[in-house]
Amino acid sequence: MGAALLVLGLVLLGFTEHTDSLRAMGEDALGGFVRTGGSAAPGPGSDGQLVLAVGAPKVSSPARDAQFGVAVSAPALVRKVEMFQWNETNAGGDRNYELDWFDHPIDSSMFEHPAGHANPGAFPVEAARFDAPAVSVAGFALAPQLVRMIEGPGPFVPDLSDLPSNMAATFQAYDGTLVSSEDAAHPRMGDLRISWMRIAPAYLTVFARAHQGTLVPARDPQGDSIAQVLIGQHSLSDVLTDAPQPPRFRWARRVLAVLLAWAGVAWLLPYRLRGDRVLSLATALVPLALLAAICWFEVRAIATTILVAIAILAAVLAAWRARSDLREG
Repeated sequence: MGAALLVLGLVLLGFTEHTDSLRAMGEDALGGFVRTGGSAAPGPGSDGQLVLAVGAPKVSSPARDAQFGVAVSAPALVRKVEMFQWNETNAGGDRNYELDWFDHPIDSSMFEHPAGHANPGAFPVEAARFDAPAVSVAGFALAPQLVRMIEGPGPFVPDLSDLPSNMAATFQAYDGTLVSSEDAAHPRMGDLRISWMRIAPAYLTVFARAHQGTLVPARDPQGDSIAQVLIGQHSLSDVLTDAPQPPRFRWARRVLAVLLAWAGVAWLLPYRLRGDRVLSLATALVPLALLAAICWFEVRAIATTILVAIAILAAVLAAWRARSDLREG
């Protein structure tokens, strides 16, 4: 029974320390410890650290398309531009031509029958994205590079009643869009249609490095980018799918391993020494500390040194207690 308890304690500690050392190696490969949950908050403790920030994005001023006077209180505003153009289709070897809205220029010179189907070419107004100047998540401001990584455009119908005068002379509002057609319901070839979408996710998960209250793009020691911005609420294992995860309840498992080994050694000691709890604990700590030191060797030099020192001190204490007990006996 004593041997079984001792072995069980050693196995439990061995698996715990091995898994935790793999987690530490993964963090080293990323370039530092990752702060999550309550520790992922602005302040001196997180400055310079990798952070997993999860929360609803907040904007202090809207994303704005100044050219058309359109704004939205969201991380980003997207302008979509379409032109009414000729398009060539091939149905069973027959070339057909039809007019429709397309968000990119169609090169009509490549048509089999370009005569009568010429498209204007480049758009006079380009599609664009406009990011809000100040976006924050979980109390951290986001660097512009991270704001640009936010995706997920959704429907948005802007207020088009107060267009700038130069745009009002060219466009008219129609069904939540701007069109350059004289008759909005019957566009002609070359007419433009402009609409907008907003990027306003309910929650964001941002994996980046903290710098003076701002999350900035993070790189690993090899210089590769590891920053991520995901829509929704995600855990660290969702973001770093290949990174080793820390063992669950690692400190509880360590305490349980010590208690098992302690009980096992107490059973294994000679009967006259079995009642000395300090002796049995010190004796149990020797193999436990050495096993943990082996797991952390070449991963954390300081931790390895401390564990070896604990093993030596525990061995000295155990020898002294055993000698004292035998002398008193």
